[in-house]
Amino acid sequence: MNLAGILNDLSEIIFPPQCLGCAEILHPFNGQIFCPDCLEQIHFISGSICNICGTTFPDSPSQNHLCGDCQETKPYFSCARAIFSYDDAILNAIYQFKYKSNISVGEILADFMGGFSFPDIDFADYSFIIPVPLHIKRLRERGFNQSLILARAIGEKHQISVDFSLLKRHKFTLTQTGSNKKERKQNIKGAFEVTDKKKIAGKSIILIDDVYTTGATVNECAKTLLKAGAQKVSVLTLARVLTH
Repeated sequence: MNLAGILNDLSEIIFPPQCLGCAEILHPFNGQIFCPDCLEQIHFISGSICNICGTTFPDSPSQNHLCGDCQETKPYFSCARAIFSYDDAILNAIYQFKYKSNISVGEILADFMGGFSFPDIDFADYSFIIPVPLHIKRLRERGFNQSLILARAIGEKHQISVDFSLLKRHKFTLTQTGSNKKERKQNIKGAFEVTDKKKIAGKSIILIDDVYTTGATVNECAKTLLKAGAQKVSVLTLARVLTH
């Protein structure tokens, strides 16, 4: 066995790989990032979905179509797509990443997101990837922007420039946790600004966030980018909240 193999074996003994959902030791480790029990809890988003916001229609046998919310008020973004339903093991993994500062979990999630095939997205059509920004106060508290870590993995995979300076969160907002859709929309209104309008003029942009809850945050970001001259904004998130 070569030196790299020996070091890898030693690292697994000293720091044994753990399930991202429940922290159980994965033994034997075969490349999985979740234990069998947590793996059964994970729900990939599939089936019929809304053409714009990506919400699912679990009881609909028809093709993709617009949901009632998007028919009533069309979002500023062109489409939003997520990989997982935000529950159970995925919720726990994102919580460890975002609120417990477990960067190693975040990097694994980012690698998975970077390698995921988003069938509705032609990455060649986009000029920039922009992570949803944190206010400087929140960034200092947390120490990192989880959306930037995800964005860099996607940018590296698809060879698209990631720019975290083009969109700035200049208004400090209260946490959105526990707020309804109307409250979230009001809370986030006017929170963002574009720092260089010339750079995004006429460009198609991918916006990255960790979780899509009501869409209020990413929609406000898309609104800000479009009003500053962007041509199109699409949204990719690791997970999304499904109400059914």
